[in-house]
Amino acid sequence: MNKTKINLLKEYIKNNISPILIDFIDGNSFPDSIILNADIDKNKLNGHYENIDFVAPDWYYELKNKQVLVINNIDSISKEDQLKFVELLKYRKISIFELPENIVIIITANKINKDTINEKIYSLVAHIGE
Repeated sequence: MNKTKINLLKEYIKNNISPILIDFIDGNSFPDSIILNADIDKNKLNGHYENIDFVAPDWYYELKNKQVLVINNIDSISKEDQLKFVELLKYRKISIFELPENIVIIITANKINKDTINEKIYSLVAHIGE
């Protein structure tokens, strides 16, 4: 693994300025994280109604005890399906629920290029790559 990339990733995590897109570490490598597989059903990503109340998705409640939210293998879904993560990446919220300020968002992929990552998604992240 490239030491320069690792050091850059550490700095990005420390500063937490924007979501980070990487292709050199698996999403399971981040301790103290919540991992959302890219193929998560949109209903499980966004929350749901219970009677008249709109409630956050289950993973959201686990964030208060974590430091990292990983969207794992985003290139495993279509570029169109990747758009379900725009609100999370752009506004740091899901539906009406804001992410805690300290949460770092990391998006992993096996291969990052114009054929695998949606342009809109790519515009919302800091890419650590070649």
